[in-house]
Amino acid sequence: MVRALRQRAGRMTRLLEHRQKLVEDAQRQLAEEQRWVASCEAALDELTASQRALAASLAELSGTPVDPAVLAGAESYAAWLLRRRDEQEALLEEAKRRAEQARAALIAQRREAKKLEVVRSRWLAAARQLEQKAEETMLDDVATVRAAYRLQARDGAA
Repeated sequence: MVRALRQRAGRMTRLLEHRQKLVEDAQRQLAEEQRWVASCEAALDELTASQRALAASLAELSGTPVDPAVLAGAESYAAWLLRRRDEQEALLEEAKRRAEQARAALIAQRREAKKLEVVRSRWLAAARQLEQKAEETMLDDVATVRAAYRLQARDGAA
């Protein structure tokens, strides 16, 4: 019985190592998704800064006569910035969604690994208890045999 529990614990150890690898993979995936979120946020910040800079430039030109071609170019650039910002916001939302999925996957992998660790520790505890009980039984048997020899030796000597 002890041997079977030890074998189970050994298999469980290999399974735990596999689970740990899955946890590490999930952690790596989450880190990649978080980097993507950060990069999307940085691009969105750059687009917002460009929009502010364009608005500030147009505000400076507001009191002076300006060539209509410059105004048309500024309007088309502003429209392009707005479209790019909308696209980047959509990308950011997708990145956040994927990061949340990666976080949920990591939590699930950690829970599974924890469950296996608990089962393994229970099996090892049961094996230790069985070994201890077997040792106690063996020691009791040895003590009983010694006592029987002593009694025989006294009865034989008397």
